[in-house]
Amino acid sequence: MNLLGRQLAVGAAIVLIIGGLGSCEDPGDIGLLVDADNGVVKPYYVDVTLPTSVVQFNPRSSKFTRTIQVGMFNNPDFGTIVSKTFVEFSFGTVLEVSDSAEFKSLDLNISFTSFIGDTPLNDEVQQVKIYQLAQGIDKEVDYTRLDELPLQNTPLGEWNFTPKVNDTIQFDSTYIVTLNEDIGLDLFKKLQAGDPIFDSNDAFNNYFKGIALVPGGNNRAIFYFDPPGATLRLNYVEFNSDGEPIDRYLEFNVGGGSFYHISADYSGTALAGIQPDNTDYYPTDDYRYLQFGTLVAIRADLTPYYLLLDTLDAVVINRADIYIGGIINYNDDTQPPEYLQIYFTDETNNWPIIDDIGRIDTSQVGRDFVMLQDENDFPVPGIYSRPQRAYYDVDNNNYQFSLSWFLQNIRAGNFHDPSQPFLEEKGQIFIFGQSSVIVPQRSPAQSTVSPLRFPKDSIRFRIYYTIPNTEDR
Repeated sequence: MNLLGRQLAVGAAIVLIIGGLGSCEDPGDIGLLVDADNGVVKPYYVDVTLPTSVVQFNPRSSKFTRTIQVGMFNNPDFGTIVSKTFVEFSFGTVLEVSDSAEFKSLDLNISFTSFIGDTPLNDEVQQVKIYQLAQGIDKEVDYTRLDELPLQNTPLGEWNFTPKVNDTIQFDSTYIVTLNEDIGLDLFKKLQAGDPIFDSNDAFNNYFKGIALVPGGNNRAIFYFDPPGATLRLNYVEFNSDGEPIDRYLEFNVGGGSFYHISADYSGTALAGIQPDNTDYYPTDDYRYLQFGTLVAIRADLTPYYLLLDTLDAVVINRADIYIGGIINYNDDTQPPEYLQIYFTDETNNWPIIDDIGRIDTSQVGRDFVMLQDENDFPVPGIYSRPQRAYYDVDNNNYQFSLSWFLQNIRAGNFHDPSQPFLEEKGQIFIFGQSSVIVPQRSPAQSTVSPLRFPKDSIRFRIYYTIPNTEDR
């Protein structure tokens, strides 16, 4: 494309696929007061289906998460999803314990804040088992969602709870789970004796190792917890000079090393053959699938757009959108993800890599900028910028991406640095969930398991563009 064509694009963006025939459109629909037949430019409108595939990203890091999640659910479209959490503990000031003090209990205090899956029936019991780790968490290891650690053979305790009582979900209700008495007594005696395991958090975790929360049965959902609300308490009693008991406890918070596990068994579903290696997969039915946590995303092919663009000497894109319609709810009680995002790849269909993640790049437009990421930190692929987000429209049951601003700047070369090119002009896109460059493992796209399913022909690309009217001139 010549220089004129590139400069014309500064005024409006070029968006994803234009596969199909252009058709003249009333320019008033897009704010152009021109004569469609005799004006300087001619307006066109294209609405086409985007060719798509499903991909599953290779496992990303889930270490140092601030999420605690555990449970499982089954769904005919998404199979069986299981989540577990592995955590260490930290504590504050340790007070001297008198020789006459007596052990009471070792308790886990916990409450859930949300869940994903089927809503449990009234008084239906869900079960979580708490195990002591047989191997400590190595803070130098990049644990991913597929990793697990060996556990002690016998659970420390079991948490049986009813999330729904009298048609009310018991969010934020605190549950107290009493753990193994022998383990608690051992810790108490060491505390009483001033054992070095209480000299530091590292010393304690080298001894105690930490715990794992795993689903203990055929649960209906994966439950999410507030880490500050999850505490381990070593309860004991001291006696005053009158021999009266005084309750004491040493409280441990979730801290230090941690990671979560999310696995999926897609056997018997349309996703049964997908592999977590970023390669294109075409489900065996007429649907497309997206799921947070298991890192299943949509890839859209922009080749028809690039082919059309190569035939035009000059073009201005006035407006461009991507619509995803026909959304099928996971169930009656669960809304689709609040919003989705689009991530661009380079022309080899890989995502750009830089070493200094989260920096403001030299390719800055006004107050908006592009942030890239280091592959070693395992974020989801792509570049991040304001207009790539689409909220779910409850009334119209769809998502709509407005990418005019973003692709305008791509077209104008504002996101291209010859000394460090990081975005080619013929890349593809991923459609996935909300993620973060700095702490991706804490973002909903990687920690939650929100599912989304829709017909493969319901991803539409709509574009209004103008070209110079050279007829009869």
